[in-house]
Parts: sequence; C-alpha cells; structure tokens
Amino acid sequence: MGAKKPKMAANVRGIQGVLMGVLDPIGVRGVPEATDEYDRYVLPIYLILRERPSEAALLDYFKWMLQRMGLTASQDFLRTLALKLLEIDVSGDEPLQ
Repeated sequence: MGAKKPKMAANVRGIQGVLMGVLDPIGVRGVPEATDEYDRYVLPIYLILRERPSEAALLDYFKWMLQRMGLTASQDFLRTLALKLLEIDVSGDEPLQ
C-alpha cells in the first residue's frame, strides 16, 4: 500500500495515530510492543471515511468495536473521536482497486 498508494498509506497512519493517541481503550499508548494493537479496526474506519463519512456511521462502528472489547465510553468522548477522524480527508486518496 505505501509505495503504490502513498495518500492512502498516510491516512491509514493518521487513523492509527488517532486510535492510539485519542481512543486507546486498553491503555497501551507508549508501549512499543503494542503499536499494532488497534490495527484490526483501522481499515473498517478507513472504509467508513471513504464510503459514508459521517459522525453517525463512526459512532455505530465505535459502539460495536468497544462492545467487542467488552468496554464502553461516553457518547461525548466517542463524538470527539469521530470528529477527530472526520478531519482526515480521504477524498483524494488513490482508488481502492
């Protein structure tokens, strides 16, 4: 992805940064061995930003994601997270195919 789709790669890294830097529900920020802890959630978030970039779509995904982890978060916190991710402009990224 990186060499062939540099814009997409940069935005994926941005999503990773938000998940680790803002969300970090299990508290592994700063643990070098855990830098990939939330990577399984990055592509679905990226696809939401590509296909239907809305606060509601992200909030639905976060609720599912946190439920899967056995965690919860306040609606206000999740809205802050969604707004931070919506700042990542994926509209100019290379085609997915």
